[in-house]
Amino acid sequence: MGKTATIKDKEKQDAEFRSFMEKLGTESKADEDKLLAEIRTLVDEHYKANGWDHARLFGERRSDYQNYGDWGLDRVNAIIKSIGDALAAGDYPSSKVPGSDEASKSTIEEAKKFKGIFAGDYSLIVARVQALISGALSQFSIRSEVTRKSELRDLPLSGGLHLFFASSGKVYKENRFFSNQFIGAFQIVFEAYVSADEAKYVGIQQILATTEQELAILNDLIITIRQEQAASLKEILKNDIKDYQSTKAAYDLALDDTKADRDKVIEQYNKYKTVTDTVDRLFDELDLTEFGVAAAASEALQIDHLFNPWEAALARRHIRERLAA
Repeated sequence: MGKTATIKDKEKQDAEFRSFMEKLGTESKADEDKLLAEIRTLVDEHYKANGWDHARLFGERRSDYQNYGDWGLDRVNAIIKSIGDALAAGDYPSSKVPGSDEASKSTIEEAKKFKGIFAGDYSLIVARVQALISGALSQFSIRSEVTRKSELRDLPLSGGLHLFFASSGKVYKENRFFSNQFIGAFQIVFEAYVSADEAKYVGIQQILATTEQELAILNDLIITIRQEQAASLKEILKNDIKDYQSTKAAYDLALDDTKADRDKVIEQYNKYKTVTDTVDRLFDELDLTEFGVAAAASEALQIDHLFNPWEAALARRHIRERLAA
């Protein structure tokens, strides 16, 4: 991912700081190796337990270094959106989808075979992944002491595409380089696999159920940040009131970022939920002749009259999944 401008400038000017950053770089690479090994173990467990075929489609490992005066997740979100756009356009194997050039021809063909199934899902996929990663990293924007935390997660995306994600981060207080500032070192490793077997199992309802769990995690994180903010500000009022304003601003930023990510997921989730709920409520009144089901009534409701084109495609997916269940 990179380094903030403040850190880049400091490296140019300060030999001791360059040495410090080289040490961080070595530690980060070791952390990336550890996270990748944990992901590979999780991948083996996931597919072996379900008896599903699978193949690696793409993956990447990155480290990011931030001075807390320049805290932000713009670089991370830009990377995720770029990959999502390339996947949606079928622009792989290419450098736009990191690691996809290492995937076998059969894996690429399998992924593109299912691309049409989840072509309309990319807005939800990108929102979910951005929320997952920024939720993991935003926790470090509010730490006022040296701390380390790792996280390992996986989520089915759509059409047999499954993301395995690991992150770690450590916060360093280095007053010799920055006055009353912290440096965050973060590692992100992600691997995406495609499985024809999983594509048959994971339908719209499973995607929505997983998204609901992710929203619950984000809501819990928001509560945790609020609780830590209250505790930190209470402590500062007792001991060091001059840090009150900057500490409150750091917590407010973490809250705003996490709530914004949650709201993006909710917006996309609601689009899906509205369509599936409408189909479920009106199922017996729908014209299902295109699915080989005789119309229940002479005045059966036409799918294309109820929904716009994107909604109609989603409604047909949901109907096919209901009929196949």
